[in-house]
Amino acid sequence: MQNIEQQIQELDETQVDFVLVLNTEGFVAHSSQNWRVYCQSRQLPTALWKDGGNYFKCLEEMKKFNVVQSMKDILMGNEKEVIQLSLFYDPKTIEYLSVKYQSFSLDNNSKGIILYKQQVTNVSSLSCLKAEVVLENMAEAFFLLDNQMRFHFLNSESEKILQRKKQELIGRSIWSCFPKAVGTKFYSTYIRAMQDRVPLQFEEYYAPLDTRFSVKVTPVSDGGLAVYYQKVHKEETLEAKLLKVPSTDYLTGWLTRVKFEESIEQILQKELPFSLIYINLDNFKHINTLYNHKTGDQVIKKIVEKVENLLSPQDLAGRLDGDELILLHLHQPKEEIEEFPQKIRNIFPNSMVLENAKSITVNASIGVSSYPQDSYGAEELIAYAETAMRKAKEQNGSSYSHFHSGMGIDLARRFLIEESLAGNLQEIGYHFVLQPQINCATGDLTGVEVLSRWNHPTLGPISPIEFIGIAEETGTISRLTNHLLEEVFTFINEEKKHSNSFPKTAINVTSSLLTSQTFFHDLFLMMEKNQIPADQIELEITESVELTGSELTLTNLMTCRSKGISIALDDFGTGFSMLAYLVDYPIDKIKLDKSFISKIGQDARSEAVLKSLIQFVKGIDCQLLAEGVETPAEALFLQENGCPIHQGYLHDKPLSPEAFSKKYLNIS
Repeated sequence: MQNIEQQIQELDETQVDFVLVLNTEGFVAHSSQNWRVYCQSRQLPTALWKDGGNYFKCLEEMKKFNVVQSMKDILMGNEKEVIQLSLFYDPKTIEYLSVKYQSFSLDNNSKGIILYKQQVTNVSSLSCLKAEVVLENMAEAFFLLDNQMRFHFLNSESEKILQRKKQELIGRSIWSCFPKAVGTKFYSTYIRAMQDRVPLQFEEYYAPLDTRFSVKVTPVSDGGLAVYYQKVHKEETLEAKLLKVPSTDYLTGWLTRVKFEESIEQILQKELPFSLIYINLDNFKHINTLYNHKTGDQVIKKIVEKVENLLSPQDLAGRLDGDELILLHLHQPKEEIEEFPQKIRNIFPNSMVLENAKSITVNASIGVSSYPQDSYGAEELIAYAETAMRKAKEQNGSSYSHFHSGMGIDLARRFLIEESLAGNLQEIGYHFVLQPQINCATGDLTGVEVLSRWNHPTLGPISPIEFIGIAEETGTISRLTNHLLEEVFTFINEEKKHSNSFPKTAINVTSSLLTSQTFFHDLFLMMEKNQIPADQIELEITESVELTGSELTLTNLMTCRSKGISIALDDFGTGFSMLAYLVDYPIDKIKLDKSFISKIGQDARSEAVLKSLIQFVKGIDCQLLAEGVETPAEALFLQENGCPIHQGYLHDKPLSPEAFSKKYLNIS
């Protein structure tokens, strides 16, 4: 009979990536070289690979009791072979191993177990058969979400824990299936993982199931999320708080969310008056997009240094998320409640010089809540400070806002909007209207702009500025835009059945989508599926300093241009980067902002600037359109100065699809 080394050598020559042999008691009898290298490079426990290591005990310490039981079943002859998916984690990555267990005869004729391990780099790319076998037999609860947050796959363990059959869930949004999760850490963490494409892990209690969960979520390459989770038993929760949860943030040295909340509870017991200052860095994700995450980390560190100079020894500082910081400031004798938030706000208008001598200006939105004025509870005080922060976001530049009772209504409104955005968009009144673009010299229809509208069944009409902003923040903007595109493309095809042609159709794309390859991939697929020719579509982007220099944006827009989709620059002249846009980006059309048009006949200097802009655009061979045209005088001035294509209430308001067809396509 061959010895272990010979058998292992033969196994190593197969296509299996890693091989491990255990004896009857679950100790490592032998392991392949590449498995040892894999474990050592990831600093996994030595018991998982070193000869004589107690593999069973190590897995039990990792709470993988079901995995150990499966292997013991093989030793007892109850099972011949088991295929499972194992997961290993470190702070930065989540990796999957497909593992097959089989019985194995050792030199002394006793029975051991051989483990064949293969790395799975993309769970969603497993073949249908392998996915069915591997994921279904996975010992832990696991599910996959697609890029619209819809269930794509659930294994049996997941069905047991969620107490729902997979047939009820697959194809449906996780938020419509579990609406009580909206507004919790499940919601915010899944959204962040989806939007930032980073792996995350957390613990959270879910009231409807009366269960606390330990959750690990990671993006997969098709744009969705892989979610692994397990119940946290009560005795484990205390252990997690004492041993597993880090007390300080790795980058700032400030308290983590859990430790910060615990510290608030301790101060509340002392009944000391204080304020919470909730800081959100405006458009921080664009710094990471335009530069890199190292630059983003430098910015955070610089801000932390400036803030720490203002803190007293009794104050607390925490980092809630990547771009969200929180402070607890104990009120000092004779100190006005406005003083400390004002000092924090004053940090931000100033430029910060980083290690590479790069200068960056970062604005912040700051919310303030106070004890005992606003609440006696830690969770409410944090929620109120966050609500006030969102109110501050409505102002330009760095600003702060104090919570007041009326904001509670705003908070409830926001939660309802967030929940609705994750539901059935057609049933909740989300729709589109069309505003024509007219050549005032000939009266011809030259194009049409699609505008999204929402008449909510509970809240009534909601401003696009409000719901699009919330969709951007929560990561549902892709879902919202894709739904709109499907509706518009369906409408175009219906109208083409009755009319020979349909005008060029302009659709707005928000800044976050411009950097998303998944969004553009979906757009091209939808156009192909609906047989929409590329020259039918025009994408409108808004002039914004945040996007200048973005390689992802440039790549996506160049791909659109290569396919024949045209690009229009909206609100031209209102930002800081119009020349950079025109130099760097493939712009076909420029839309003059309404703020210029409204000053025609009112301000000679503004008219002179407008004339220069028109001549400038004509000189670079771009099409030109004036938006917000409302009076005959404005139309005449624009036409006489070389801009005859207009959009605005003078010609027509935004119309329902039916009204537009009847008026402009002669379809009744």
